[in-house]
Amino acid sequence: MALSEQEQKLLREIEESLMADDPKFGSSVSSVPARSSAGTGFRPTMRSVALIVLGLVLLIAGVALAAESLWFIALSVLGFVVMFIGGVWALNAPTEHVPVRPQRSAGPQLQRDGMSSRMEENFRRRFEGQ
Repeated sequence: MALSEQEQKLLREIEESLMADDPKFGSSVSSVPARSSAGTGFRPTMRSVALIVLGLVLLIAGVALAAESLWFIALSVLGFVVMFIGGVWALNAPTEHVPVRPQRSAGPQLQRDGMSSRMEENFRRRFEGQ
């Protein structure tokens, strides 16, 4: 299940406060790229898309020309292999991870209190709504 924009913003705020409170632990946690089941791990690059399209063209051409010669079946198999490699490359492409730098503010206690009060307010709203 994908997170809403508000939940993503809240998650970013929590991560920023973690970085401000304990930079060593925060950097060790945020440096690990997380793959969620929401589909954010699939970031196809132009090369992988080009390989998939090229493989599809080779596959279709091999099937269409298979009546002419049996050697075109090898072209179909090659097209499938190229398509498969393009798909694997697209799935293993690194996601763009932007490191979050802690914001230095004059009142870190005020920032934490503001976030915790917002979290409590969101919790109350959800509980009262159900």
